[in-house]
Amino acid sequence: MRVIETVLNEDLSLFSGYLHQQRIVHRIFEERGQQVLEIADAAHGEVVRAAYRAWQSGDLKIRALPSSEPKAFKRAFSAVARYPALTSVVLLALLAFPFTWPLADDRLTLIASWLTVIDLGSAVRAPTFMELLADFQPWRWVTPIFVHYGVVHLLFNCAVVLELGRRVESGTSSWGFLTLVLVLALVSNLGQYAVLPNPNFGGLSGVAYGLLGYVLARNRLTPDEACWQLPVGLAGSLLFFLVVFTTGITEPFGLYVANGAHWGGLATGALCALVFARSRPGTGSRDVPGSA
Repeated sequence: MRVIETVLNEDLSLFSGYLHQQRIVHRIFEERGQQVLEIADAAHGEVVRAAYRAWQSGDLKIRALPSSEPKAFKRAFSAVARYPALTSVVLLALLAFPFTWPLADDRLTLIASWLTVIDLGSAVRAPTFMELLADFQPWRWVTPIFVHYGVVHLLFNCAVVLELGRRVESGTSSWGFLTLVLVLALVSNLGQYAVLPNPNFGGLSGVAYGLLGYVLARNRLTPDEACWQLPVGLAGSLLFFLVVFTTGITEPFGLYVANGAHWGGLATGALCALVFARSRPGTGSRDVPGSA
């Protein structure tokens, strides 16, 4: 629930610290040239507004407490503890990266040969989609999400998955998040191979677009829940690039995008949101991802 909208140059760090001390779960972000403060529990709305007015007028004195501020490593540990499933997925992608990066130069490593949708080292030709299914190596239908072809590819995918994934894990559960990632990986990878049977593809972007579809659909179903309220600029830019890449405009420059994985992930994520919301009516987010 949005309770405060103010100018960008106003420092809300002290007020955010005060809300943390009061155990009021919230986050602060920028949107359309303003700062927005959202809270997880609408019941705290009037309390937060009254405290903000008192702080602005000087009636509420808030002192900085440097000793109580968590250090960087404590923040990192807190994030890992809060989102263990998301951390595990991103960590696996980071660990696999040194072994999958050489694929961009047509060099195959042993670990990369385990992660691609087929074993590129032993395949004489690319199998048909039905042959791929009949060969039944189901881990390969998932593991291409850990294949990345460059630093930019890896970091962009991880950044989007972190932003969207923490919302999903917070709004559902760690097991719910992992289940969703597994479903998105299966559909996006198999969908990409069905559209274009080229086995040298990979990346978390199919999962990322699936998470986007899930968050957007949940927002439509429960618009008042803060964890599903995605900044318009982020959602809009991701959908814009999805359409642009689908046109094939990047292919003359040697950049081939797994559009089948992206569209398959987006549609599957939205469908999963509808199924999940109907199977658990009345459930809401446990927390609001992000902080000041």
